[in-house]
Amino acid sequence: MKSKFNIKYLVLWLADSCNLNCKYCYARPKFNNGYMSFEIAKKVIDLCENKDFTLILAGGEPLLNFQAIEKIYSYLEENGYNCKIGLQSNGTLITEEIAEKLSKMRINIGISFDGTIKINEELRGKTKRTLEGINLLREKNRNVNLNCVVSNRNIDKLDKLVEMAYYLGNIQGIGLDLLRVTGNCLENQDLTPPKDEDIYINLKKAYEKIEILKELTGKKIVIREIEETRIRTTTRCSSENYCYSSLGQAMVVTPEGDAYPCSSLVGNKDYYMGNIDGEIEIKKVSSGKYERCNFCEYRDICKGCCPSRMIFNTSYGLEDKDCVLRKAVFKILKDKAGKINE
Repeated sequence: MKSKFNIKYLVLWLADSCNLNCKYCYARPKFNNGYMSFEIAKKVIDLCENKDFTLILAGGEPLLNFQAIEKIYSYLEENGYNCKIGLQSNGTLITEEIAEKLSKMRINIGISFDGTIKINEELRGKTKRTLEGINLLREKNRNVNLNCVVSNRNIDKLDKLVEMAYYLGNIQGIGLDLLRVTGNCLENQDLTPPKDEDIYINLKKAYEKIEILKELTGKKIVIREIEETRIRTTTRCSSENYCYSSLGQAMVVTPEGDAYPCSSLVGNKDYYMGNIDGEIEIKKVSSGKYERCNFCEYRDICKGCCPSRMIFNTSYGLEDKDCVLRKAVFKILKDKAGKINE
């Protein structure tokens, strides 16, 4: 009998394929157009010791393999799993039928969207279909989160993304993912991570736009990075590791059953953990902390830098972008606290 693993964060790469060709996609050059079978997914799920882990259905574009999503969900429900399930999609394949089915599932839905309609079309494409997909989910009373890959092309449009979120009506949060300099990004050299000085200015502008629109509408949309930091600050949450991948409690599995510790490291032989039909050796990535983090004023509450981004961006001298973003968030929250106490 195979050994089971203490997996807290499981990613099933349901489709090693995508119907878009985003200019910054870290996976696109390595796609082999494979689709995960339910049998493979079941084997992976059965490798987990406990039934209360986080499960992310991803790719590629996971909705290319919606049949597998239905079977996986049914298996989890029928076997007493208490997973927190997330689906990350580009939204373009959402039909009325898919929207109806998703509305009945306990799945947190994330849709990728990168700013204004113009910017999103330039970086991702099929923007009209994405917006139609979000609208179909709204008609089924399903809230979603937006995920934005932040680069030099859209850093000054974050406030416009906030406006779009309020306009759509069923957005509950916005996540910011700093650009990874790998994959398609290497072929689009005009696309770079944002400049340090632009991060605080534009993140604060987006946050202030939320505060204004919250006052006007009574609806609060959170920016994930700010909300997470606010919670860590108010609860004095402390961690020496950035994510489950740095704790050795994460597994990402491709359609062929190959396992890695992080989605960004799929295909990287240095981080290959084995195949589910053979032996699996769990690997950790770094903690996300530098030695100099020990001397930072936020060391006790900051979660650190994304380990995979540290790997990819080092040669570009950009390993500290996460640090710049987090310090910007701490400053924004500090500024707000100062105004409240005045």
